[in-house]
Amino acid sequence: MTATDYVRTLRARIGHAPVNWAGVCALVVNADDEVLLQRRADTGGWGTPGGIAELGEALEDTLRRELQEETGLIPRQPLLFTVISGPETFVRLPNGDEYYQITSVYVIRTWDGQLRPDGVEGTALRYFPLDALPDGLGPVDRQALELLRACLSVY
Repeated sequence: MTATDYVRTLRARIGHAPVNWAGVCALVVNADDEVLLQRRADTGGWGTPGGIAELGEALEDTLRRELQEETGLIPRQPLLFTVISGPETFVRLPNGDEYYQITSVYVIRTWDGQLRPDGVEGTALRYFPLDALPDGLGPVDRQALELLRACLSVY
């Protein structure tokens, strides 16, 4: 069952009520230590590539699938960076759906493929310096990027 089918089936049963979503966030970092963000089609804001796991899917497979679907990139040697969860991850989408995120965050420094937005979940892709990120990032993206900025400033 695809993640989209899973969400639709579950939402048909429970409506907009809050749920826990397990998923991934990809921090694609280029040679200039800039991070790749996509303009989200659902909110119009910027965010990291990623998404929720399909039913029974390993999170590493979710990472590869979501990153390739949303950006055209295939990660090489993704590094599990952190896991973000808790009440601060709550999101209410414009359609009324509510959820809490349990997100495995991966850093990707090397990849294959050609960068291209999918036009469905994301409308544009752009690298941003970590000290000049756009406003309106979601709670998981904001926390993951703050941790990444702190780690990269150590080096």
